[in-house]
Amino acid sequence: MPKLLSVYGFKFCCCVALSFISISDSLSRDKRLSDFGYSDDRSGVVLLLRLLNQKQDSELLAEYLKDLDSNDFSKREKATYNLSRLPVIDRVFLKKALKDTSPEVGIRIRRILKQNSKERFDGMIRALSYEIIRRKHAGFLSDLFSSIENREEYSMGGLWRSFAEASVITAKVDNIELLKRKLISGNDMVRYSSIKALIGILDEESLKFIGNNLTDKNPHIKWECARAYARFHRRECLMPLAELLMCDEDFGIRWRSLESLRKITGQEFGYYAAGNAEERAGPARKWIDWIKKNAKLAELNFGELGNKDTIVLFNGNDLKEWEFRNLGGRLLAGVAKPNEETWEVENQTLITKKGGRSEVITKRSFLNYEFSFEYKLLELTSDSGVGIFAGEPNEGYLEIQLYDQTSGDLYKIGSAKVVTDDGNPLGFRSSKFKGSNEIQGEWNKMEIRVSDGQSEIKVNGEVQNRASTKEAKPSKIVLRNEGTGKVEFRNLLLKNL
Repeated sequence: MPKLLSVYGFKFCCCVALSFISISDSLSRDKRLSDFGYSDDRSGVVLLLRLLNQKQDSELLAEYLKDLDSNDFSKREKATYNLSRLPVIDRVFLKKALKDTSPEVGIRIRRILKQNSKERFDGMIRALSYEIIRRKHAGFLSDLFSSIENREEYSMGGLWRSFAEASVITAKVDNIELLKRKLISGNDMVRYSSIKALIGILDEESLKFIGNNLTDKNPHIKWECARAYARFHRRECLMPLAELLMCDEDFGIRWRSLESLRKITGQEFGYYAAGNAEERAGPARKWIDWIKKNAKLAELNFGELGNKDTIVLFNGNDLKEWEFRNLGGRLLAGVAKPNEETWEVENQTLITKKGGRSEVITKRSFLNYEFSFEYKLLELTSDSGVGIFAGEPNEGYLEIQLYDQTSGDLYKIGSAKVVTDDGNPLGFRSSKFKGSNEIQGEWNKMEIRVSDGQSEIKVNGEVQNRASTKEAKPSKIVLRNEGTGKVEFRNLLLKNL
């Protein structure tokens, strides 16, 4: 963290900030069903799904709308309250009503739209999914799909992943026919979740049902199917992977498809995933032509896909996986590049040296991964951090604080473009969701999961923060030495997702 305050002054500010964590917690923590008025158990799931799937009563909506313009103030207030509390509201109906209504009714409708927003609905679906995942509630697949199938579409992100995971957990063998039908659903999230659930139930046998989705119009669904075929060493994965090289909307898909093609075929055609469409077209065409000519007979190496391989980022002896940089990645005129004098290795642990400010950055870049490590804050002034979404010097990155009682706070370093869990751009600092559960002077564990530009940070098993970047591309990991006190690291492991 940049030293805008003295260490002790900053510690005082941190202590004061902790008194406001409950406020941040209420805004940013995992939403539970109880946040929306339902119990956090199976009964709450049943009730919410029933309300989400009940048919909208157009006559009742019309009556509420009429009462918004009543001469009776209590009727207007009651109608406003009832419309605001509906689990799902016909927003199109209300927006049309805005065009021809009185000023007061217009104000009330806007208030209703704000309170019963799309974000609120998203939150309910997330809470519903998390409850199914947490308690492993089975038997809700049909109702779960119905709750979103005819709603607004969502782009790929955290909601897709949580909904799909809930679908896998709640699906039963009895749902196989339903899942097969939903492979052609008009809702992308339902199709994606159906594929994940079928694979979870049937394993390799699922391929005979999901084959048509290898040409799905949604690139994320196409990728999921291609990945399943690759997992079971099927050559049919090659053409969709090559076609995804021209996916304009998601750099991550292009990069993963390229890495898979390289490893499976051993071929190289000068393709650059970060290039524009014109630059990518020629090499992508070469991939497609090669696959058409060679896919049936070529010797392929599926065994080296290794997307779940664990990488040891610190071997306990040296820093051969890392490079030294000035703190924050800045290039400073007249300042020598830091070296091993600012870090030391002892007893299989990596230690920040007191008095030497610097950072180390991985030589390799990673896209989707889980990075875990143990750390020990040896002094009250021990101060370090982990950087993610890091690239070239002066580009900046997101720092995850390592400091007594505030580990998990987020800081913007340099020009990094990061969005916090509440959807707002990170200006400088974002406090973590919860009070600290780390123990000063003892080994603690941090886990950082990065997937398609979205990150989640845990300390000792508890989620502390989340943030994302729209620039989902391969990036590096940083360890910081603030120079104020010793911090020890061990068991630095990265698992590619």
